[in-house]
This record gives sequence, C-alpha cells and structure tokens, in this order.
Amino acid sequence: MKALEVFIRPAQEDDLPALEWGGEYRRYRRLYQRAMREAHQGRRALFVAEVGGEIVGQIFVQFVCNRPELNDKSSTGYIQSFRIKPPFRNFGIGTRLIHQAEDVLRERGFHQAIIAVAQQNRAARRLYERLGYTVFAEDPGQWSYVDDHGQLKYVSEPNYLLRKQL
Repeated sequence: MKALEVFIRPAQEDDLPALEWGGEYRRYRRLYQRAMREAHQGRRALFVAEVGGEIVGQIFVQFVCNRPELNDKSSTGYIQSFRIKPPFRNFGIGTRLIHQAEDVLRERGFHQAIIAVAQQNRAARRLYERLGYTVFAEDPGQWSYVDDHGQLKYVSEPNYLLRKQL
C-alpha cells in the first residue's frame, strides 16, 4: 500500500465542522467551539491530521485541568478528544498526533501527560502503553455536556487514566 502523506497542523475555526465527522460527533459541537475559544486564550492546543485535504484525526491538549484530584497546577497536561477515522488507523497518524501533543506540553514546561481511555477500547490502550503511558487509576467517566440542540446530556463511560513522564 502507498504511504500516506499526512500533514499535522493546529486546528482553525474553519475546521470545526469537519471535527463533527459528517455528523457522527455533531452532539459535541458546543464542546469543540469552547475548546477553540480556550485555544485562542492559550488554555489549550488543538491539532488535526490531514490526508489529501481531509481531516482524518484530531487531538486536543488541555493545559489546565478542571478536576481537582488530577490538577497539580504546574507540571501535568491533559490529552483528550483524540481520534482517528477508522480507514486511516494503523498508519502511524495517531502516534504522530500524540507526539505532537507531547511536544507542545514539553515546550510549555510540562513534565507529565495524562490521557483517559474507555475501558472497552483495548486498541487505544495498547497504543498508549506502547508509547510509554501506564495506567494509574480507574475513573467512572461520568460527565455532562450541552449538545448541539441545547440539551444537557449525561455520559457514563468507565475509563482508565494513563500517564507518562515527558
């Protein structure tokens, strides 16, 4: 198979509709808009992976955590909203996006990264562990958000928390 030419770059306002992946993640529209605002404020970094002009992956880096039990206020960054479109998995795009997230954390003086993975997502957990992340806690994964229709939605997705020293 021909090698893919992948371009990793900061996400832009114009990319927000593409992050909904043809409607599959439309419910997170307001979360993506907030993430972009926080990126403009310097509180996050958002990156996308492009192949042939199509956004095929994304990763968000949060510099400040809202969860007191995880927030050491200085040395830990948080990786989230990481996904690769299924036809583009296993080409190294996810590894490149995670390395990009880690690089931006190092550049900002962070010494540790934390990422959560759904307990059922064994493939993602294997990727994270291959990249040096280790499980340090289980989390009930209970959170809420306002969807694209303005409705409050509740999520319960048990996950593992993994960390890596940078």
